Amino acid sequence: MKKLLVSVGVLLGTTSLACASSTYSYTATAAPGSTPDGMDQSSNPVNVWTVTLTPPAISGGGEGVYEGTAFSGETLSGWQEYTYPGAGGPGTSGSVDSVTTFTGGALAIGQTVSINFEMRAVDPHGTVGISLLNSTSGIGTNAITFGIYGAEPDATNTPYTGSNYYYSDASTGGVDTEAPGGMAYQYQAEFNIAVTVTGANTYSAVAGTDAWTGTFSGSLLGMDVFNHDAGNASDVAFNNLTVSTVPEPGTLSLVSLGFVMLGHRFPRRARR
Repeated sequence: MKKLLVSVGVLLGTTSLACASSTYSYTATAAPGSTPDGMDQSSNPVNVWTVTLTPPAISGGGEGVYEGTAFSGETLSGWQEYTYPGAGGPGTSGSVDSVTTFTGGALAIGQTVSINFEMRAVDPHGTVGISLLNSTSGIGTNAITFGIYGAEPDATNTPYTGSNYYYSDASTGGVDTEAPGGMAYQYQAEFNIAVTVTGANTYSAVAGTDAWTGTFSGSLLGMDVFNHDAGNASDVAFNNLTVSTVPEPGTLSLVSLGFVMLGHRFPRRARR
């Protein structure tokens, strides 16, 4: 009996290791785009983000990145993106895109990607948020997007006429649609954004108190955290990027085998 229990223990132990090795997590150690800019789940230094800075059309505005916190009241210390306007005011800031490609390839059914997110002010028509990408070319290949425009709630805003946070995906035809849940503007209030692949090109998402389901095109290969023309004091903080997976088929087989062995060793006795 002891040999059998040891064998089952080894099998289940192997299962635990297999599950643990398939979860990837990254925390900030330097400005996004630095070499390195983060640390993985094994405390190894890694290059997590590739950063694209897009200057404004009007001179005087700008954009950039850093790590840590810069304002009193911020609750999330991590990677940061900022933009600021030129002499023309709102609409004259630059843009920042921090893009990462998921370790292990495209997300499979059962996998979840999550990140902690915090924002400050956003100018009218500027927007901040995250996109899951269906191409390794990065920016502009958005499969799922969650974000907010400045001056919300304001149904007169364009191009988005909803209030509060929005999402877009294949089921919305790429049109920004108000996220179910009605979460109000989160100024310097950290929240988590998590997306789980639930089937072939279907997903569920939870962002703070907003939650919805939808569809996406292609495969989910990476993430873009963006600050587009958001203006002065629009710093976006993000940290604790995690990609977790379901056990592989081989791992599930080990679990089944373990319980089958226990069942054979200890058959149910007939009641008298």
